[in-house]
Amino acid sequence: MKLKDGIVTNSIDGENFAIATGKAAKDFNGLVKNNPTAAFVFELLKTEQTEDSIVAAMLEKYDVDESTVRADIRELINLLKSKNLIEE
Repeated sequence: MKLKDGIVTNSIDGENFAIATGKAAKDFNGLVKNNPTAAFVFELLKTEQTEDSIVAAMLEKYDVDESTVRADIRELINLLKSKNLIEE
């Protein structure tokens, strides 16, 4: 899975966000404000990822247990799917 073409991420004044541009804006018209952890996941999703690869990257970057990371990543992925921001 990865972010759909046209999903752009940026950071302004320490605030991380993602917006849909071009054709992606037809499916999602809004702004996603991300905390630093979600911003990290969005950066990962700019290239093809699996749930396992995201979990592995999170475990490498953050001091957290796998079950917590996996639950949080699953929740974020489901949210992104519901907003039509990722393709599988």
